[in-house]
Amino acid sequence: MVHAHRTWCISAAESAEELARLLTEHTWTLCTAFELGGYIFANDSFSEDGAAEYAVLKRPTQVSDPYLQVESITFSWCDRTQALDHIRHVLSGAGDAADFVRAVEPHLETAAEHRARGCPLCA
Repeated sequence: MVHAHRTWCISAAESAEELARLLTEHTWTLCTAFELGGYIFANDSFSEDGAAEYAVLKRPTQVSDPYLQVESITFSWCDRTQALDHIRHVLSGAGDAADFVRAVEPHLETAAEHRARGCPLCA
């Protein structure tokens, strides 16, 4: 997670296929995050005009446990099939114990919280 002080607005993705479509066929504001199967795909890009880089965070199972960054994926370099392969790999838990996994403290909001706060990234 390059942007440790960014706040993300989480939306639920209905399926891996839908998430692959969303991440390869659209440009999203920098505060966008999608959640699927206990994993959060948080836009970690530097600009909407640059590479679409997403930090992949695993939601903790216990309140006292940290979020873990388990992957970073540049979806702008993927077609939908490649993105789906990456997403399925993440959802399988295959990367949860990789050497580069680290604890992170993301700032996450629901859509209602995000609208109420008035985010400068999507205003």
